[in-house]
Amino acid sequence: MSEASQHANQPPPEEPTQHPTRRDYVTLLLGLIAAVCFLCMLAFKHPSDYGVIPSCPFHSGTGFLCPGCGSMRATHYFITGHIATSLHYNPLVLIVLPLVAYLSLKWFCEIFLHKELPFPYQTTVYWAIAVIFIVFFIARNIPLDAFELLRPPPRNAVVLFNLLL
Repeated sequence: MSEASQHANQPPPEEPTQHPTRRDYVTLLLGLIAAVCFLCMLAFKHPSDYGVIPSCPFHSGTGFLCPGCGSMRATHYFITGHIATSLHYNPLVLIVLPLVAYLSLKWFCEIFLHKELPFPYQTTVYWAIAVIFIVFFIARNIPLDAFELLRPPPRNAVVLFNLLL
């Protein structure tokens, strides 16, 4: 029997399971520390109270609200349980926070548990997300009362809104 026919009858060699590297553990540890610190910071103090968090450079330079404007305050209200107020600051937070959490969990499962979590890698998903951000960006900058809910409210209006809830 020739060598070629012997190799043709053998099953393909299994790919060795790659173990997490030291870099993976460091990435996980630093990511967890950063996430916990960030969420604790936002949970216990309103972002406007810090003074070290800069305002949005895009908004400062152009006067337009970017899709991320108000997202830190929205995250603060989201993690403190004020979902309606969070929506008033930036409704995209309700899309972005779960997406970031899921993608982080997906990374963890792939690296440390060697399990694949499903995620649609189709181009249409990415285009849909891009279109949502672009439409939101345009709509929140249209100076009509109908689009007022897409813009972050002034600070004193939110205090009044929270008292009503």
